[in-house]
Amino acid sequence: MTGDEASTVRDRIERSALMKADSLNHTYNQHFLAANFYRWLNRFLDTVLFAASLLLVSQALWTVWPAWTTFATPGLMAIITGYRRAAKPDQRSERFRKSANRHHVLFDEFRDFLVVSLPDGSKSNTEIQDRFDELADQRRELNIDSPDASSIWYYWIKYLRGEEKLQEQISTTPEMRKAIIGRTWEQADEGLD
Repeated sequence: MTGDEASTVRDRIERSALMKADSLNHTYNQHFLAANFYRWLNRFLDTVLFAASLLLVSQALWTVWPAWTTFATPGLMAIITGYRRAAKPDQRSERFRKSANRHHVLFDEFRDFLVVSLPDGSKSNTEIQDRFDELADQRRELNIDSPDASSIWYYWIKYLRGEEKLQEQISTTPEMRKAIIGRTWEQADEGLD
């Protein structure tokens, strides 16, 4: 294999590893957001249940609220309790947080691979390819075992931020590439020439 071919192999590996690292970055950010959403949802539901309990106690002791609150408050509490039992937002929060942490660790491994291992001239292309394949397999397995937040994220971007933001969110930006490998994509492209 000539020097140009070896350079091309490493450049292709770098581009693919960079896209995978960026994908991991988006996924762990998305999972942290989902974990925080479910944590705050759980706290909100706890607060509503607490307030409803206080309302019910004050109604029973002082009868200062209208009579319909005696029936509506336990009904609201039953609905919220049923939802919490079915949806388990506290468990979802924990699952997303664990997934986000695992994605973040793998992102760090990809970044180390891009910044340390890939530029290391003492490693053969076969060693580099094997390490990349190992990281790619870990990413594939992690994605299979991860909770799905993509539909939440997709609707958030499409309907609340606008459809034009969707492409911006799923593409690897020059700023992100620079942050991951410490140089601009144009500088990386210059190495290909």
